[in-house]
Amino acid sequence: MKKITILALHLSYGGVEKAITNMANMFVDTYEVEIVCTYCLPNTPVYPLDERVKVSYLMKDTPNRKAFKESVRQKQWLNVLKEGLKALKILFNKKYLLIKKIRSIDNGILISTRNEDSVLVSKYAAKKVYTIAQLHHDHCFKKQYIRDFQKKYKNIDVFALLNNQLCKEVQEMMEGYTKTSCIVIPNFIDNIPSEVDVHKKEAICLAVGRLDPIKGFDRLIKMAAQIVEKYPDWKFEIVGDGEQEEELKALIQQYYLENHVLLLGRKNSEEIQELMKKATIFCMTSYNEGFGIVLVEAMSCKAASVAFDVRAGPASIIDDEKNGFLVTSEQEFIKKVEDLIENKALCISIGEEAYQKAKMFSKQEVQQIWHRVLAQADTKERGL
Repeated sequence: MKKITILALHLSYGGVEKAITNMANMFVDTYEVEIVCTYCLPNTPVYPLDERVKVSYLMKDTPNRKAFKESVRQKQWLNVLKEGLKALKILFNKKYLLIKKIRSIDNGILISTRNEDSVLVSKYAAKKVYTIAQLHHDHCFKKQYIRDFQKKYKNIDVFALLNNQLCKEVQEMMEGYTKTSCIVIPNFIDNIPSEVDVHKKEAICLAVGRLDPIKGFDRLIKMAAQIVEKYPDWKFEIVGDGEQEEELKALIQQYYLENHVLLLGRKNSEEIQELMKKATIFCMTSYNEGFGIVLVEAMSCKAASVAFDVRAGPASIIDDEKNGFLVTSEQEFIKKVEDLIENKALCISIGEEAYQKAKMFSKQEVQQIWHRVLAQADTKERGL
């Protein structure tokens, strides 16, 4: 049985980590699958993983960024030096051990899920290994990414991008530099509910993601303040944890929204799906997205979604005003949410269309794309 090795940073909470878990579960019926994680974080893997999938870890140490920042904040200079040296050691071992692992693989299929890992795969993978690089976010035309795509992906067989826009842009960047094949492989959801009763939905606007500035939950809270002033029976629920938690709590207090905006913390997949089934509206306020798997999950639960039309991501999922809304300003966002609150028939119609669109991102649909890509691995192995 041919082996697929997937390189991951870790298997804790996150969209990339969920996509990796879904991939592994999909592949394991046909291939021997191993996920190689750089870090072993507590209580991982967090998403349900088929017991046939092997998980191995390169390091016991984990990033000490938080400890380093705290030492700087408290001006504990001896600890700053100590944590700084520890960080350098972790970074060195991280690269050294990953290169060692890549070199140890002499056949099969190797999938990298981060740009810095893809650079190492291109440089150190054996010639008979079929190499697939993934980018799970928007490149944003950063010079570092463009330089890597052009100069350091020469031995990558397939570069998988999440949507047509990113694929076209990267193809143009790489043209004349490498023969790497660019292809669109979206993330998928492995569980589309068979039944969702739209009549049981509640006066809830839901948002899901790590509590990080890039997710825009601060502006969601500010917009919620205006919306609940007109519609006091509605609540905004935010699922996730992260470094911005205290800042968001303070913002909720500043706007006196303790009874209207709830930070629910981290939830597992089943809990999130139940929350999505209850929510009437799903809010995506990110400043940057590569895909937005939670958006597809919400649509599969017939939530009417409103998302900022950021440079890439939501527009590859939502057909504006058919199965959701794409907006470009906070006032437009507020207007669309209020339209949905006031018009139950519109909510139901958008939710039903969203449910149909979500099926395009099912395991069965995306598996067919992967099947065609992986079939090429046999050709490389035979040297054809």
